[in-house]
Amino acid sequence: MSILPQSTPAAVPAGARPLGEGPFLAPGAQIDWHYRKPGWQPGEPSTITPMRVVRDDERGLVAWLAPGTLQEGQGAPDGQRVRSVPLERRWLEPRTRIVEEWWGNGILRIAPAGAAWSVWLFWSDVTGAEWEFAGWYVNLENAHLRTDHDTYTSDHILDVEIDASGGIHLKDEDEVIAAIDQGRLSAEQAAQIERHADAAIVSFREGDWPFDAEWRDWRPDPEWTVPQLAGLDDLATP
Repeated sequence: MSILPQSTPAAVPAGARPLGEGPFLAPGAQIDWHYRKPGWQPGEPSTITPMRVVRDDERGLVAWLAPGTLQEGQGAPDGQRVRSVPLERRWLEPRTRIVEEWWGNGILRIAPAGAAWSVWLFWSDVTGAEWEFAGWYVNLENAHLRTDHDTYTSDHILDVEIDASGGIHLKDEDEVIAAIDQGRLSAEQAAQIERHADAAIVSFREGDWPFDAEWRDWRPDPEWTVPQLAGLDDLATP
């Protein structure tokens, strides 16, 4: 269950449906993954990442973010990435729309239907035939609502990192504190997010899907091209 305000007609297109409800996309199709702030209005900054569908069915969405992918991002007032804004003002400064390149190796993102998180799988070395699995990253967020070719959520700031050996720790707890101080979250919302983190950790320890072994050994189709996001030519590049 998600705890931040879910979609309004402006934030998500009319007719958007939860993940796990068809029609579904075939493997290799492009889907654009949106992160929008609560109460987002058309024209406001968001993060939009074009990805290739790996699996789209009743369990949820599995998608591949390829190295070198250009995405729409949320920038600071000077056009730099948001993390250039000091933490004590990060949710007070206005944001701009920018182009960002996904650096490093690709990642596999899995959004289980109805869950208040998505699971990201990382590999530290993808240059040879045998990839080196680096671990899971649990991004706490609203349960997704999607249209045929887009999926929408809102980031919950706090995250969980799980290394390949099963070591667990929370990430960005300092950002949650700053978000409360700056009015981005209430203390009650932050407490619920922490409970979602606890639930995700339990899910991992119990070996629930998608934490099972299936996805650690997954590889992208070598024929896939890097998907293109429309409208990037109109945005600033840091």
